[in-house]
Formats: sequence, C-alpha cells, structure tokens
Amino acid sequence: MPLDRPEVQAWWALSNSDIRVAAVVAELQPPEWHLVCFLAQQSAEKALKAALEAGGLAVPRSHDLVLLVERLPAPAGAVVDAALLLTAYGVGPRYPSPGGSATEGDGRAAIAAAELVRTWAATRLT
Repeated sequence: MPLDRPEVQAWWALSNSDIRVAAVVAELQPPEWHLVCFLAQQSAEKALKAALEAGGLAVPRSHDLVLLVERLPAPAGAVVDAALLLTAYGVGPRYPSPGGSATEGDGRAAIAAAELVRTWAATRLT
C-alpha cells in the first residue's frame, strides 16, 4: 500500500474511520440504520478514491461508486454490484425520506458491500 503518499494515506484513513463508526452505530440501541448505510457508502467511496489516487488517476468529486469503480482496472461484477447498492446511500440518508428509513437488513448489507469494495480497492493500492 503506497501509504507514503499523503493523499492515499488520507483517503484510506478516512475510509477506515467511516467503517469503524458504522460498526459502532450498528450496535447502538436502537441502531441508526440510515447512518450505518451512509457511513458504509462513505467508507467505500473513500477507499475507491484512495485506489484512484494510488494509481495516479483523477479523483472525481462524485458519490457515484459505480463511476469510481469503473475508472479502476478490471472491476469484478460483484464489486460493481456492491458499488451500485451503496451509491443510493451517498445522499439519501442525509434527508427525510417519504419511503421510510433504512432497515437492519439494509444496514448489514451496506456494511458487507462496503467491506467487499474496500477489500477490492486495497488490492489496487500496491
């Protein structure tokens, strides 16, 4: 991992913080699943931006994780699917939703998707 580069280190550190806080929020009583979903998305986004930075690629100002994944070499189908699931949580949970709040299933799926994206992104940091 080229953590000697400050930009990569900063993105990866933020990604780590977001996924750690998502896990803590999931254990609150009652859990705040909309925040878990948002933090999982943010963690994956920052991991992808670390990978882009490590690869010397432009880091766009975007919450669209599919766009970020597709800028990196050889994205696997499962990673694209996880990015698609998480992209919806980049903005939505920050505002009141007429469709209701996120569920436990949503939150757990978001954390799993973020971990998949983070694991894949980490392989692009070397």
